[in-house]
Amino acid sequence: MRKRRIAVIGLGRLGSRCAAALRGDEHLALAGVVRRTPAPLDWLGDVPVVGHIGELDDIEAALLCLPVEQVVGVARDLLQRRIPLVECARLHGEAFAAHKAEMQRMAALYRCAAVLGAGADPGVLSLWRSQLALLLPHGHTSVARHTGSSLHHSLAAEGIAGVRQALASELRSPAGALQRYVYVELEPGADGAAVERAIRSDPLYLDAPTLVFAVDSVADLEAARGVLLERHAGTRDASHAALLVEARFDEYELACRAMLAGARALPGLRHGAYSLLDLPLRELWGELGEQAEREWL
Repeated sequence: MRKRRIAVIGLGRLGSRCAAALRGDEHLALAGVVRRTPAPLDWLGDVPVVGHIGELDDIEAALLCLPVEQVVGVARDLLQRRIPLVECARLHGEAFAAHKAEMQRMAALYRCAAVLGAGADPGVLSLWRSQLALLLPHGHTSVARHTGSSLHHSLAAEGIAGVRQALASELRSPAGALQRYVYVELEPGADGAAVERAIRSDPLYLDAPTLVFAVDSVADLEAARGVLLERHAGTRDASHAALLVEARFDEYELACRAMLAGARALPGLRHGAYSLLDLPLRELWGELGEQAEREWL
């Protein structure tokens, strides 16, 4: 069976995970990588690394592993070229609704498909939250997050010139104040002080004190995090039911798997913009849908 050819745009921590996962996938193939500094990489073998999607041939879909502020511009270019896409922009509520409306307008205009918010959160955690609420419609949900990495802030730091990879962690002081610690792996010759100033002045980081540390290898740092979701029935519900999901995961790996699921769903979608809540689970399994139905139902 011929594998569908997928490009990865952005080769930070998430993009690297997606590229590695595509290389080992049975149904999807890594057709090329688009990054700020195009140059061959040993671990990618003969996979082309270019500066623009137009330099790659026969691309059937693209995964956007980019900071949120870059997503719409790159998505517009892809949709104009009739290249379906999957992105994981970290937006919630009204911000996500406005983003989806703009992506829907572009997808309809260029008659192409896009899967939005296919990451860890929004994405996988969105599905879990909505499923708990579906089963207990009259109640409340509490979310407790364990200390770990912030994918959104990490991607923003990786968008700074001179940064090869970044890992942003969010911690709270004993008094409850939020603090951010950003670990950066610098490009050769990069000015560490300039990188620190750029990160700390980024609007995304202005809401909390931020410390920036240069490290030899971001990959060696712990990136696991966890979440506890609890859904309790309302006080008038005689069942007094409660549902609980506890998960510990590598956020980048979870986002990577959600993006690949979005890529599997693309061939079955009409032109338009879709969140994961718009898609049946069988679509997300793609070619493995029949096998998943037999195994999990």
